[in-house]
Amino acid sequence: MYGESELPVWANTVHCEGNESQLRNCSTFTLNQTPNDSIGVGVMCSDHLQLRLSGGGSTCAGRVEIYYNGSWGTVCDDSWDLDDANVVCGQLRCGYAVEDNIPGFCGRSKGQIWLDEVRCSGNESYLWNCSSAPWGRHDCSHKEDVTVKCSEHKEMRLVNGGRRCEGRVEVWYNGTWGTVCTEKLSTVEAEVICKQLECGPLESMVYDVRKYGQGSGPIWIDEMKCSSHESALWQCQFDPWGQHNCDHREDAGVSCKGNTQLRVDGGSNNCAGRVQLLFNNSWGTVCDDSWDLADANVVCRQLGCGSALWTPGTTIIAPASGDIWLDEVKCTGSESFLSRCLASPLGQHDCDHKEDVFVTCSGISISGLGTKPLYLDFQLRTTLGIFIIAEFVALVIIARRQSAGRGAEMRGRGFGFYEAIYEEIDDTIPGNNFNQMEDSTTLSQLPESDINEINN
Repeated sequence: MYGESELPVWANTVHCEGNESQLRNCSTFTLNQTPNDSIGVGVMCSDHLQLRLSGGGSTCAGRVEIYYNGSWGTVCDDSWDLDDANVVCGQLRCGYAVEDNIPGFCGRSKGQIWLDEVRCSGNESYLWNCSSAPWGRHDCSHKEDVTVKCSEHKEMRLVNGGRRCEGRVEVWYNGTWGTVCTEKLSTVEAEVICKQLECGPLESMVYDVRKYGQGSGPIWIDEMKCSSHESALWQCQFDPWGQHNCDHREDAGVSCKGNTQLRVDGGSNNCAGRVQLLFNNSWGTVCDDSWDLADANVVCRQLGCGSALWTPGTTIIAPASGDIWLDEVKCTGSESFLSRCLASPLGQHDCDHKEDVFVTCSGISISGLGTKPLYLDFQLRTTLGIFIIAEFVALVIIARRQSAGRGAEMRGRGFGFYEAIYEEIDDTIPGNNFNQMEDSTTLSQLPESDINEINN
């Protein structure tokens, strides 16, 4: 766990009762007279603390999680503000906070909630040095987990191309999306872009800005030079962030040959269903061994579908057939693509298709609608559905009341139930009148004065 040490081993045959105040007070503690090559011992104490951001696509964005008392847990957003978020970003060497809480950004966690009512001054070196409620004491649920984006968080996307793997190159940095200048940009740099986005080899560089349109906001990267071995664009050499001599007429665009190698299939929309990977020209599934919410969040984010909704249990989707490509997937939640997560070698598993992974994401991905994939928040869609139903019910009630009012008016003139129906028909069918009706029995029942009025 902690790696090998080159230091000599000075003690062995150690056996303690557990109540000793010092290791040397243990009864069978013996000191080596001559150092040997025995394996050294490592320990982790319950007061060992760690901090991380999980589920946000990088180590500098995501849900705030603390390792305490042997397990990872979250932080409640009661009293949380930008000072607290700045302490998190500073502790992780991720700059400063550009957003201090983004509800639903990383999906919902489970397990411990370690801290509540956190109040930092902003000068603390560690989050646990801030004032807060005692460890583990809270009145929150995981709907209130804190999420943070720091200024050093970086993302990349292609927009306005109609598919995920082509379009204008945009980079998220320092809290906003910006573009990349085509000056000095060659096929080597474009290949790095396609590789980072897992879009296969480069198809073409696009120098005509009219194809994907001009961007807006900052131009983040200029004078770039890559060696082709980089896994991310910001590992290449370029001028300092935001320094350039370009304008948006020189925004870079690329087209990569590949498209997404991941999909969900068989659900109610294109952001829910069985997780499938394309490998060796064949779509296969993922086994649920070790699968958890962090893995599901990576899938939803890669598909442009928001965050994962935790939906354990069986599914009504029929079992799949064919290959099972992945097993024992273990994502931290910061990965941009499922293929970046730890897992068994492709195709090696001990599962059957009853263990296929399914996900339900918070959004619905809509391609071809302009600058980027758009997804509608699950709660928003639910609210809109309720609103539409309420509107429909209200219209039905109004229509019935209007009909009843007209019926009462007609009954006051001697009309019966059937005459009210005829009046409704007369309103809805142009040119209709009672002279065209063939119900002579009904007309014969009318007072003579009313029949004369109708005929006139």
